[in-house]
Amino acid sequence: MSKLISLLFVVCLVVVPSFAILRDTANWTQVKKAASAEVVDFRIALTQRNVDKLEEALLDVSTPFSKNYGNHWSIDEILDLVAPEPKVARSVMNYLKNNGCFNIVNQRDHIKAAATVEAIEKMFSVKMFTYQSNISGSQIVRSSGFYTIPKELSGKVDLVAGISELPFRKAGPKAHARKATPVDTSVDPGIVIPEVLYNLYNIPVGFNNNAQTSICLAEFADDQSFNKNDLKVFSTKTATELINVDKIVGPYSPQQPDLESTLDVQYGGAVAQNASVWFWTVAGWMYEFSTDLFAANPAPYIVSMSWGWTESQQCESGIGNCNGETSQEYVTRVNTEFMKIGLRGISLLAASGDQGAPGDGNPSCSNNKMPISPIFPGGSPWVTSVGATMLSAPSDADMEGSSSGSTAPICQKQKCATSTSEVVCSYPQALITSGGGFSDYSPMPSYQQTAVNAYLNSGVKLPTGKFNATNRGFPDVSALGHNYWIVASGAGQIVDGTSCSSPVFGGIVALLNSIRLNNGKATLGFLNPFLYAAQAADSTTFTDITSGNNLCTESCCAKFGFQATSGWDAASGLGTPQFKSLANYVESLN
Repeated sequence: MSKLISLLFVVCLVVVPSFAILRDTANWTQVKKAASAEVVDFRIALTQRNVDKLEEALLDVSTPFSKNYGNHWSIDEILDLVAPEPKVARSVMNYLKNNGCFNIVNQRDHIKAAATVEAIEKMFSVKMFTYQSNISGSQIVRSSGFYTIPKELSGKVDLVAGISELPFRKAGPKAHARKATPVDTSVDPGIVIPEVLYNLYNIPVGFNNNAQTSICLAEFADDQSFNKNDLKVFSTKTATELINVDKIVGPYSPQQPDLESTLDVQYGGAVAQNASVWFWTVAGWMYEFSTDLFAANPAPYIVSMSWGWTESQQCESGIGNCNGETSQEYVTRVNTEFMKIGLRGISLLAASGDQGAPGDGNPSCSNNKMPISPIFPGGSPWVTSVGATMLSAPSDADMEGSSSGSTAPICQKQKCATSTSEVVCSYPQALITSGGGFSDYSPMPSYQQTAVNAYLNSGVKLPTGKFNATNRGFPDVSALGHNYWIVASGAGQIVDGTSCSSPVFGGIVALLNSIRLNNGKATLGFLNPFLYAAQAADSTTFTDITSGNNLCTESCCAKFGFQATSGWDAASGLGTPQFKSLANYVESLN
């Protein structure tokens, strides 16, 4: 499932800037006043320049057959374009130093720093408290409410991270309850293991992976980790090569492995086949992660993010909701960070959400104010948004026995899927409904205008008046997201979610990157112009998903949503990948 998160605040620059904050007060309890000498780490986002030129540069290096295709920029070149004048950073740093901050690091367009609670309270006009998680028992120091940007920094700062946000935590991908009786194979096509994906998407086994190929699975809110012993069991039971996670960034806590982390690593790693696997956990949300990823050197070439939250609620406060403009400011700033990452040559992928078109803003299918709510980052134009499909009922041949013909040990005990017919993953047949729709904030990017406008003008039934048809449409692509078999804490479990489809598509991109690297060429980087161009050039690069819709959530069905149809649609994107055709297209590029 696409992880739900309610994490950061966003600032509004006004004459006397006072800011609401994104807070999950339901899962945190304020336990005591923070000690004045306790240290808090935070970062300040400086107002950037030339964002329009950044977008132009990204599209130039990412559009196939552009003369600059693949000519990615260095970190310094990108910061030379977007960072404010050095005097701006110096003035902010001086202010921080003069007010008792330390460990101050100038990253040119943002500043990292640390300060005592006493100093934080004076600078930002807040009261700091210790909060305890009602789930894990962990503690965090944060402000009790609104904070104010000092007048000395007004006009120089877009947002501040690390002072007020209370991370949101929710269980990982939806797990099927264990049953004492066998699955009813008359309605269930069987479980999905890596071999099923290899066969369905024509992925070669034993692929000649370049030594530089890498994929990163990103987790947020200090999420629990995968367990390396589970990887050994998974490898044995599914007859796949052992996944080696050779780069771990951030906390690693495998004692009680999380389903999200477990799923991401087992399937991203299995499909990427011997690629360097990164596992990256952050305490914060998209701004912290995107700035750290951009600055990382070396950095992974592909990042899959199976997390998201309602785009218009990126600024939702425990005291009261921020206005839509404030959430838009946060989304806009993070989108700029995503563009910087893409210009470096890194591919970002994000799950399109598990609550269908109603989204996490309308999980009960009854919110008239927000009947459709797009997700972020899955709705960002600068990530590849990945939706979920499910296999239709098995054929008569599949029904002849409980085995798919696979030699994988798990397929001798449980029926493994053999169907090749995909439809949009949707409740109640699945535990989730694939997310999709149109962004509330981001205009439709040029790379998808032809495909999306064809959908809008196709005559397919649309939820009239409930979305902005001139904005970014998502998902871009899809992959299977139902009945995945994983190993967590030594036991097999079956899970659903766009958390399945995003790392799988990321694994496929890792193989495509290998083709480029083996030929002495640059990585694919920002994928979307390539994906839409590939489909336009050769319709066999994707299997068109024409059945299903995303009217439902994880528990109910609504009146409004999007139908799958021929070509791109807001339920399944361009469709599901066919590796050989995509590989042929990659070979044709500069």
